[in-house]
Order: sequence, then C-alpha cells, then structure tokens
Amino acid sequence: MAEQTTSFMWQRLEGKIPSTILRAPKTGGDLEGRWPLVHERITKYLERHVVGEPWADYVTLAATVMTARRRDVRTVELTVQTLHLRFRALFQAFELKRMDEWQPDLHMPAYLKAEVLPEDSSYLRLSFWKKYVNTVRHVWNWLDTLPEEEKQAYQRFALPPVNSAYVEGVINPEEVDHQRKQTRKDETEAVVPQFSALRAEAHFRYNKLSRLRKAYQTALQHCLSEHIPFPHAFSYQEGEPAQERLSFRIWDRRSFVLAHAESYAPRSVREAKRGMYQFADDRNGTFLEFVKAERLVGEAPPEGFWFTELLSLRLLGHGPRSGEKEEIAARQAWLQNWGYGEGKPGELAVPFDAHASGLLSWSDGSRKGGGIGLFMSEAQQRAEGVLVPVEALYAAAMFGLLAIDTLTSTGLRINELMQLRLSRDCIVQLEEDAPVGAKDQSPRIRYLFRLLPKGERTDTLYNYGVGKETIRLVEKVGKMLFEHYGSRSGEALPRVAFDPLHGRSHRFSAEPYLFQYNRKHLSDETISACMRFLIHGMVFESRSGKPVVLKPHLLRHAFATYAVQVEQMPLDLVAEWLKQKNLEVTKYYSEMPAYMQAEERDAFLSRMATHINVREAIIRSPEEIRKQAEEARRRTGTLAPVAGGDCTLHAFCPNQYSCIGCPAKAPDPEKRSQVMEKQRWAKEQLQYYTEEGLVLEAERMKRLLRDCEIELKEMDLMVAYRKDEQRVPIIKIEARKRR
Repeated sequence: MAEQTTSFMWQRLEGKIPSTILRAPKTGGDLEGRWPLVHERITKYLERHVVGEPWADYVTLAATVMTARRRDVRTVELTVQTLHLRFRALFQAFELKRMDEWQPDLHMPAYLKAEVLPEDSSYLRLSFWKKYVNTVRHVWNWLDTLPEEEKQAYQRFALPPVNSAYVEGVINPEEVDHQRKQTRKDETEAVVPQFSALRAEAHFRYNKLSRLRKAYQTALQHCLSEHIPFPHAFSYQEGEPAQERLSFRIWDRRSFVLAHAESYAPRSVREAKRGMYQFADDRNGTFLEFVKAERLVGEAPPEGFWFTELLSLRLLGHGPRSGEKEEIAARQAWLQNWGYGEGKPGELAVPFDAHASGLLSWSDGSRKGGGIGLFMSEAQQRAEGVLVPVEALYAAAMFGLLAIDTLTSTGLRINELMQLRLSRDCIVQLEEDAPVGAKDQSPRIRYLFRLLPKGERTDTLYNYGVGKETIRLVEKVGKMLFEHYGSRSGEALPRVAFDPLHGRSHRFSAEPYLFQYNRKHLSDETISACMRFLIHGMVFESRSGKPVVLKPHLLRHAFATYAVQVEQMPLDLVAEWLKQKNLEVTKYYSEMPAYMQAEERDAFLSRMATHINVREAIIRSPEEIRKQAEEARRRTGTLAPVAGGDCTLHAFCPNQYSCIGCPAKAPDPEKRSQVMEKQRWAKEQLQYYTEEGLVLEAERMKRLLRDCEIELKEMDLMVAYRKDEQRVPIIKIEARKRR
C-alpha cells in the first residue's frame, strides 16, 4: 500500500518536490514502514497551488509528517491551505523572495499587530499563528525521532520556530474568540425573531416561482401547438384575491435578434433570418422575458418578483466578477450594501454563484444549451424587461427550500444535509400500530434521516427525526431531479461522487445524493447560494444596523437559541438533538439574545413584586423514581404521536410531555383541534389559578397559552403556503396570427 501511494506521489510531485521529502522516513513515503498516506486531495492541492513557491518544500514536509501522525485529512488540508495563502500574502507584503529571508521572530509579530495586511481579521491572523506553531511542533517532534544524520538532513525543510517572547501579549486569543462569538450572537439575534416566518416565506416564494414556471410552460405549449410566431405575449394574475397582473413575452433567438436588429451586427441578423449556426433549429431555444408588474388594487407599488433586480444587475452566477471595471465596482458596492461583502481579503463577492452550469444562471457551453449564457448576457442589455432563466431559478429555489425547511426544523449541520440520499439506509419509514383506544386505528407513519454526524470516527449512522412536511419536500426534489434527468419509471437517481472539495468527502462514497444537479453533487457553497437566492430581500439586521447574511451554520445557531431560549428546552436535550458532545458548545450556540434578556428581566421584576408561598419539595424515594423511569420508557420513543403533531425526539422526554410549543415536535395542521382543546383548557385553568392566587401556576398557564398561539400561527402558515402551492395561474394569451 505504501509503495503504491509513494508511486502516486512521485507521479504527481516528482521533479517538483525533492525526493528526500517524498521518501521521508516514518511517513507515508517510507517504503519500509506502514505509515498513513497523504490524501490525494492534499497532494493535488500541493501540485496545483503550492509547487513552485519558496515554501513548497516546507509545507509538503509538514503535510507528510502531520498525516503520519494520524491527523484528520481536513485538519492537514486546512493547515496546508492556511500556510500557503498567508505565506503568499506575507511574502508580497514584506517583499521576500526566499525562505531563508523569512524571520518569524520579526515578521510574525508585525503580522499579529496588523502592521501589515491590516485587512486581515483578528481571527485570520490568530488562525495562521496557531497553525504555524502547531506545524512547527509536529515537524520538530518528528525530527527528534530520527537519527542525528537524518535529522540534520531534514532540518533544512522544517519551518523555523518562533520565540514566544516576541509574540507574547501581542494578540489575545480569548479576546479574539470573544469578538467572534459576539458577532455570531448578534447575527443569531437578528434571525431568531423571524425564525418561523423565514420558513413560511421560503415556501411562498417557491410557490410563486413554481406558478411562473407552470404559466411559461403552458403558454409555450400553446404557441407550439397553435404555430403562433414569436415573440408571444401573455399575462396572469397573482394574489388571492388577485392583486397584481404580471406580463411576459416568450422569445426564441431568431425573433429576439430580428426584433432588435439595430443592436446586432449585420452578420448576426443575416444568420438569424436564415436560421444558420447559433440560430439553427437545434440551438434556437426559447426564453422568457418578464415585462412588468401592474398593481390591480390599492396604491402600494407592485411587488413583482424578488429576484428581478438580481437578474437585471447581473448578480447571479459569476456576473459580479465580469464586465468593465466600473461595472464590477458598482455591483460590488450593491452587494456590500446588502451585507454580501464577507469573504477572503481581496476577493470579489459572488454570493449567488452556484458553481454549476444551469443552476441559478443560464447554462453555458453545453450542446443542449448551445452556449446560451453568453447570448443571454448580451440579450439582457437590449431587452425591455428582465430575461428569466426559469428552469435554473426553479431548481435553485427547490434546493434552497429543502435546505431552509430542514435546517430550521432539525438544526442539521450543512455537511449532514449534504448526505441526504434517496436510499433505504438514509430515509427510513417507520410504521407503528395506532394507540389503544384511539378513534383512528390506521397505522402511524414516521420518518427518520440516518446520517453521519461531524466528529463521529466510526461509520455509525445517527437518527434524525423529521416531520411529514420535510418528507414532502424530499419527494418534490426527487421528482424534479427525475424530470431533470429524464429518468424512466423505476430508475434510480444517478450515483454521484460526494463534493470532492469538501473536507469530509473522504468519508463518503458515490451515492444517489438528493442535492445533485447535472450529475454533480452540490457543494455547501452551492446550497448556501440557493438559500440566499430564495430569501434575498428579507431584512435581517443586528442591533448596530449591520445587515446579516443568512448562512447554513447561522440557522443552526438560531435553531439552538430558539429551542433553549424561546421554547425553554433543556440544554442537554438540545445538545443531544444537535449531536454535540460538549455542553459548553451548545451553551454558546444557544445564548440568550439581548432583547430576550430585557424581556426576561422585566418579567422577573414583575414576578418578584408578588408575594409567593411555595411549599417544600417532596423528596421522592428511589422506588418512585424507578417507577417513573419505567413509565417514561413505556411512553416515549422515536417519532411518537403527540398533541398537535409528531415528536421527532430520539430520547427520553425531559419536558414532562409538555408537547405544545416544544421544538422537538413537527406540527401537523390536521391536529389543530388538539391544540385548540389545550388552549381552551389553559384559559379555564388560568382563570381558576388567578382566582385562587396561585401565581406560579397562573404563569405556567400564560406560557402555555402563548405556546398555543405560536403553534396555531405556525399551522396557519403551513395551511396558507400549502393552499398557495395548489393555486394554478390562469394565463391570458395575446391573440396572434398563425404562421
């Protein structure tokens, strides 16, 4: 095994990296040992990015040594990337040419003090410092295991250590960590108040785009069947009752060029008339132009679509990086105003780039698309309205909706979400008998995702309970993919390799992953772009007024905060739910936002103003505790039916079966009557406890009533977007002469 991989390393790096490094003793290149091998992903990165740089030999040796010491692939990869990128920036800043000019005692303190590269964040500077020190420790410890002669030979490839006296006190890790946590806390605080509305808004927007797609397909089919020439105009009304009229035109390449002949070269006009080259029948595709939105009732401006500005300004795909210098600057300024400027120093922001042809942007370069991307980019500059890549936006909205719905209802990590696949070992359906005495004796169907959480070193899959709404979306995405691939009945989705650039890709094999498109697994950046596209325009601001950009991991923080602070779930339960082994991490994730601290303070002062008589707590015997535990075991289990929905908790209930308002429950609008009955009972109890002067019990009933109201509102939103999903656009087609 070692010999095979050594040959592989030679094949990629021989002649570029000294052979002594590739054959270093007590590493994967040692033919006489059985040391762990450098992962192919790291070798490729070294070859493509690091080879040829002054620090290439040093970083390559560090990678082989850290791998031999059984550090995780992702850990080694991040170390290599961080060292390479910071060395590249620092060598340019200090005007260094060779590694013997690198003086860590001089250059490292200057960098940590931000005397150079001031645009780098404190976290980035601290990260480089930690990885540098850690790399030095690994390599020099390895050197100490070698015979003196070999130690002297390899010491010239070891990064020089830093004298701690020169950097002590320069940067405070605790302060940097505090600032980073405070930033995340501020962002979470901006999202939590709109946590429920976020999911509903995503559904409504997907429904609106789905109606647009349906209307376009219907009008296009009418044109083709009736031989109506292009361009073809149609419109339909939006809202219930109708509030807006949306107007469109359908073009093909030929008709668009001929209608805008004054803006095209004579040669292109001639080719369009003759149906030649890019205007031939097999490349003369159709496309949609959104002309205008007209308000039918009220005086408010028309809403139209949330994405028209993104299209008209060419902000989808890699548009923010293309064009003249002034155009790029204008787009970057626009993105900055919306908070999309986060990223690596010096990089241009491309928040809506899916890195996948035909997803969030026009397909480009394929035979089927006919290189339509370039044509549409030029056509948009000549169009009256906005040219809409319907299929590309619809697919992105579908992926974005599934991601938002799942992340906000389960707290999954993005790498766990990426594992979803249409296979029996991932999506599990459980069928249980109805409870004894229930009116409805039909079997109860429950669902689980079985995934590999972060930090799990074995191949043990963990259970993640999900509700029927999430499964419904999984089915819709699966149907969309079957249509996309033109699959026949009974065929499975293509098995695609896990995103090769992801840090955990080495843990997963090729599978029929749900997040895939054009036979390519979607990266975490692609899924994030789809999410941002779907909810663009929803305003999230920190207390300082800074715009907050939605990210998958931010939703995980918001989920934990909502569960602990809003729903009062125990910390250890949320830790189990999020598959976090360290309670301190969960505590950080779920810290109370500032506005909730103020509300809690006011409520506490109000309660303290009342004299409360509390009897002594009853001490339970061990036998009573045992009986209670046994009763819990009989009553609790994965995905049990509860009041108002289905419990998704795979653990004993620590909430004393107070299911109303519990975030572990997936609400079911069909069980609305159960929540209303609980609400009616709570109103009666509140009146009774108030009259009896039982303040604590009265407060508990008030809390229950608030939970009932929240849950009923969530059910109303679910009913509303489901009803909205069923609305079919009634299009009005402009009469045209037949060909």
